[in-house]
This record gives sequence, structure tokens and C-alpha cells, in this order.
Amino acid sequence: MGFKNFIDRLLPTLGWKIFAIITLGVICGLGIFTVYASRAWSYASNDPGTCVNCHVMGPYYATWQHSSHARDATCNDCHVPHDNIFREYYFHAKDGLRHATVFTLGREPQVMQAIPESQKVIMENCIRCHTQLNTEFVKTGTHTFKMVEENKALACWDCHRDIPHGGKNSLSSTPSALVPYPTSEVPAWLKKVIN
Repeated sequence: MGFKNFIDRLLPTLGWKIFAIITLGVICGLGIFTVYASRAWSYASNDPGTCVNCHVMGPYYATWQHSSHARDATCNDCHVPHDNIFREYYFHAKDGLRHATVFTLGREPQVMQAIPESQKVIMENCIRCHTQLNTEFVKTGTHTFKMVEENKALACWDCHRDIPHGGKNSLSSTPSALVPYPTSEVPAWLKKVIN
């Protein structure tokens, strides 16, 4: 049985074929618009401005921007693993999809906290960037996140709680911050209809 026969059996009438073509067109169009409106391609970059594609990240961007880390570290330097490229991209994709789901469904908390998997990556990166300090001077580089989970050691942020985002970050903590929020992709005519 050829492909044409398969389609004829699946969609026996012209009406069904037209319906299928229109439905596929709508699904593809919505998919393309979603990629465009969400700026999906920007997540493959290392630009911190990408984080504020989601407006709830504004306070975190603003406080990072005014921290000492802004000179030398991007969001990915702290929040994505760097031990191998496969883990880096897998974690980035998985964490990004989790963030997108939480933000799309409006399920983000007023004060966001890193989940344990992200905390482990953040601590690995603290130690990676501050290796000399952590191994020669304060000896915390010998601590692992497993030791932190077992209450046998402190995490870096237990002492450095205001680095780099500030300890009291919430969605309302930086109301006057100048954050480069992206412009809306919603057409003006649609905004009028909605309002």
C-alpha cells in the first residue's frame, strides 16, 4: 500500500482532506508564532537579557546587573553546568522547559528559590570560578553539594546570601529597576480587541 492509498483510507473525502490541511496549517502557524513570540532562538545564546524574556526574572536581572558578578559572569556561567557540553545543553534545555512551563501557567512563587538540582550546579560553578580562593585560603572547595545535603557542610550562599542577586529578591523588590524587557509581539489591533 502506497502513501496515497494510506491518505485515501485515512481521509476518504475531499472535505476531510481540506479539514486536515487547514488543521495542520493552523498548528504549524501557531508553532511558528510561538517560537517567534517567545524568542526561542535567544535561549541558545549567552546573553543575560534573554532571562528577562520572562518578566518575572526582572528583579534577578536588575540585581545581577548591579553586582560584582555582572563584570565577569553571565547567567549561564552560574546556572548551567560546565563540566561537559552534553550535560550543559541537556540541563539548559530541561531547566528552560521547566521554567517555560512554570511561567506560562503562572505558577511562579513570589520569592523564587533554586531547586536542589540547580543548587548543585550553582555550587559547582561557585567552586569552579573561585577555585584558588576555595582551596588555598578558606578550604571550602573541598565541600561537595552532597555534604551540604547531608548537613555536613555549608553551601556557598549560606554565608554569601546577597551574592549576586540580593537576599530579599521577590517579584516586587525592584519596582524602579531599568530592565531591558522585550517589546510585546501582540499586534496593536489585537490589544484593542483585548482591552
